[in-house]
Amino acid sequence: MNAIVLVGHGSLPEAMRASVEMIVGKRDDIHTACLDPNDGKEDLDRKLAALEGVLAEAEHVSVLADLMGGSPCTAALELYAADARVSVVSGMNLAMVISAVMESAEPEALVAAGHEAIHDVKALAAGTERAYAPARQIRRSAPVDTSAPQCIMGVRVDARGIHGQVATAWVPRYDATRIVVVDDVAVRDETQKMALKMAKPSAVKLSILSARRAMERLSDEHSYPGERILVVMTRVQTLAALDELGYRFDLVDLGNIPNRPDTTTYAKCVNLTDVEAQIVRDLAEKGTAFTARQVPADPQIDFMQSLNQ
Repeated sequence: MNAIVLVGHGSLPEAMRASVEMIVGKRDDIHTACLDPNDGKEDLDRKLAALEGVLAEAEHVSVLADLMGGSPCTAALELYAADARVSVVSGMNLAMVISAVMESAEPEALVAAGHEAIHDVKALAAGTERAYAPARQIRRSAPVDTSAPQCIMGVRVDARGIHGQVATAWVPRYDATRIVVVDDVAVRDETQKMALKMAKPSAVKLSILSARRAMERLSDEHSYPGERILVVMTRVQTLAALDELGYRFDLVDLGNIPNRPDTTTYAKCVNLTDVEAQIVRDLAEKGTAFTARQVPADPQIDFMQSLNQ
């Protein structure tokens, strides 16, 4: 017996299952894990872990994720990296899921089915469709000037690390050429490092650093000559660790910091414990400005107004 797990943002996995069943009939082998707007990585991990019982008897499990590098994809990769029964394929579309249900569980076949379903339909009908390069490239407004100092374009605290919003919205917003992930846990975890490398846009460089190493590299303006840097941290506590080492940022965007036990909601998708809130207050007193933005189009509002209400 094989099983299929659909993972993705919002209600897409549930909608995909409903669409598949409209075509092939009711299925008991399709399971879903949805990343809701207020969910953090831990919430998605729990949803995937809740499927362990129904997946235990499966000979093979095909995990189909919506977006390469998105939180659902990386969560599945981290959970199932060592499980030989499980394949993880990104870019989920309807043809791919139907293929998994009706034809093959082999990841190569699923990728092929997904690609075969994608066409410029009018050009195909006219016989003028051309081949498209599969790799997404980030267009840069200016080349890297290796004689210039590096520049920190933005700093985000986001529990999901490098995920869909970072890769598709914030990297282009800052025209970033390098993402610096500061995380004392990830730097020692090969699975997390692999997931981060896969999540980043292909044309963007990546550094995964401990707090101490980040302090050293970011303090030296010639560590990454000419690079436009987006700094990403998964925990507010990393800001405190850098502060203890004598390094602070001028401006920090607070992205998705999920609801957890003993947290208070201060802004959309920003939930802080008392300890985290105090870290933000202490750094604000030392000169760091804080905003809370999910995507670049959100207004850049002073987060301290919400925190101190």
